[in-house]
Amino acid sequence: MITRRLLILLLATGPLWSHAQVNLTFDPAIPVSRNGVQLGMPWAGGLNAPQISPIDLDQDGIMDLFLFDRSGDKPIFLLNTGTADQPLFTPTREYDHVYPFPLLHDWALLRDYNCDGKADIFAYTNGAFGVYRNTSDASGLSFTLVDDQVGSNYVPTISPNLYISNVDLPGIADIDGDGDMDVLTFSIWGNYLEYHKNLSMELYGTCDSLTYEVRSRCWGDFRESVSGNTVELNVPCSDNVPNPEMPPQGHDAIAAANEARAHSGSTILPLDLDGDGDMDLILGDFLSPNLTALINGGTVAHASMISADSLFPVYDQRVYFEQFLSPFLLDIDGDGKRDLVVAPNSTTAAENAHGTWYYRNTGTDSAPVFQFQQNDLFQRDMLEFGEGARPVLFDHNGDGLMDLVVANEGYFQPGANYQGRLALLENTGTATAPAFNMVSEDYGQLAALGFGPGVHPGFGDVNGDGRPEMILGDAAGNLHLFNNTSSGPVAQFQLAQALLTDDVGTVIDVGANATPQLFDLDSDGLLDLIIGERNGNLNYYRNSGTAQVPIWHLENANLGGVRVNEYWSTTGYSVPFLQVDNDGGTVCYSGSEVGGIHRYEGITGNVGGTWNLTDSVWEGLDEGIRTAVALYDFTGDGELDAVVGNYRGGLSFWSSGIWSGIDGTSSISPENAFSLAPNPAARSVDILMHIPVGPDVQVELFDDLGRTVRNLSIGKPQVRMDLESLSPGLYTMRLVSGNAQWNRRLVVVR
Repeated sequence: MITRRLLILLLATGPLWSHAQVNLTFDPAIPVSRNGVQLGMPWAGGLNAPQISPIDLDQDGIMDLFLFDRSGDKPIFLLNTGTADQPLFTPTREYDHVYPFPLLHDWALLRDYNCDGKADIFAYTNGAFGVYRNTSDASGLSFTLVDDQVGSNYVPTISPNLYISNVDLPGIADIDGDGDMDVLTFSIWGNYLEYHKNLSMELYGTCDSLTYEVRSRCWGDFRESVSGNTVELNVPCSDNVPNPEMPPQGHDAIAAANEARAHSGSTILPLDLDGDGDMDLILGDFLSPNLTALINGGTVAHASMISADSLFPVYDQRVYFEQFLSPFLLDIDGDGKRDLVVAPNSTTAAENAHGTWYYRNTGTDSAPVFQFQQNDLFQRDMLEFGEGARPVLFDHNGDGLMDLVVANEGYFQPGANYQGRLALLENTGTATAPAFNMVSEDYGQLAALGFGPGVHPGFGDVNGDGRPEMILGDAAGNLHLFNNTSSGPVAQFQLAQALLTDDVGTVIDVGANATPQLFDLDSDGLLDLIIGERNGNLNYYRNSGTAQVPIWHLENANLGGVRVNEYWSTTGYSVPFLQVDNDGGTVCYSGSEVGGIHRYEGITGNVGGTWNLTDSVWEGLDEGIRTAVALYDFTGDGELDAVVGNYRGGLSFWSSGIWSGIDGTSSISPENAFSLAPNPAARSVDILMHIPVGPDVQVELFDDLGRTVRNLSIGKPQVRMDLESLSPGLYTMRLVSGNAQWNRRLVVVR
């Protein structure tokens, strides 16, 4: 699967710089305050549906955290910069491009399957799961693909894949206590739990293999309802395997019928809840807002669930989301006891700003007692705008320091439609040291006006009064005009035209998800409207009026031939950011549905023609789906910085400067090391070297499963790689020179 990729007139036209290329470094230290409290990790990018696992990222012997968010298939890395017993988590992007993280999708859980003390990756791969062995050493973090489709003997049929859906989260743990990693998963045929025993210890005497066999089709002697989290205990099971290792207890298993009914989607966490040495369960269900805990009254060899807590933990504050919860067991506070973290397993109709519930273990590791601490673990320390975040530049108080207005899709509301809002981040720093303060999460009080989800503003003076107005796009594809009624420097907006119309009186409607920018595209001194939309194109409404009375004429509904869609998709969610460089040339950037930032040149003198796409994954930024970018020299060094938003509802800040390689040995950015042209590419791609070419310089091309599909030695400054037999999709090009390595994305099209 393919993973996953701009103030008054000056504000609208953008700052004047000449940069075909910017070297950006993730800068999590730019301070942000909310309600007088400085946030711990403001630029981490937000969370919607994270899956959380411990891992030692930097090989210092202290556990860090890996979060994989279903919303955009985005890996997030939190480095423990504290100590083992007093953790302090800091977001890092040093590992974003480490194989296979860019390739993961749907779900990814870390478990040590080969007993070497290092977390390996179990990840979904099309009806199955693959495993990547952790091969990290002192040189850095690394993984090797062991099996891209782990199989199982289903008795009597040996299947090429141990089936697990992309919706479920399996239970991966040592179920039988023999030291190797077993799997619990709901059957594709019904709502019973399958036990896939790992035969590694039995066959080889070690835990480092992945040889599975179904030893029970009804593990735990229970059945889950197909319409919720109701669990029926002590049920018969006529369709079990011969001589099951963990048979049902105390009833005639042969005489009863096993209802072959598909289950609705579940998450499974095996753990010992009562300290008796066998595995109990915590289940999340697609149709339930709660967790269910099942207590195993049997033994390690003969599991039998005898009681169920459908409001877990019934002894404390029960977990409650709209639907489909995921439980995770890991030590958050560094006390040596694993705690419980619960997050949504759904990317829709789920809590998106207060959705990581943390329960501290006040018992023991073998007999935990979970005590509720907070409903916004990590999110409390982030800039978190719920669902979606799109940054827009606007000096709201006229102090000469650029502020940020952040648009979103909306915050979660149980049983109600989302209402989109604008948030105001006021720059309270200096021209060389930005610092932001969250002034409002409902800037302009738009929530009460009922524009629905997905609002997006553009700012500029369109009536000649010297004050910037706001034109607001919405999810329906319409625009709304707000006049700036302020008599001072701080902007104040009032709705002036509920539905903006064009020069013939027709309501402007771009279809869906209108994202406007005011920009003088034809250089006539009047601000025009450039509007992105869900279909991935740009709409150009030329201002054919005057500086005091704008008249909007639809000049082009396919401006520049811009299309930020991937080849397989009819939607693209373009969000334009245009600026003029100091050579007088216009450059266009746009976020996209898949997430890559698209960059276009060849605009000046070619407004009606096709623009030149120079990059669809600009700067290698990969922030998850539905991105938007704003560029400005916040740090006053003469170079552009970038703020990138994404659908998880967060922002990341990228300062201009030198990028550090993933292994810490190189200070050259991937763009400065080598480039690819064209990109996207069809039949071939040229690899252009920007570093000295030596005998040890190699390039490898990896597909979405991490398999090497091309391999070249680089003996000259430019080499062509043949792509003829490759399937369309997203690939990773890795350049290796000595101890340094760089990665760039390559899109192959047909």
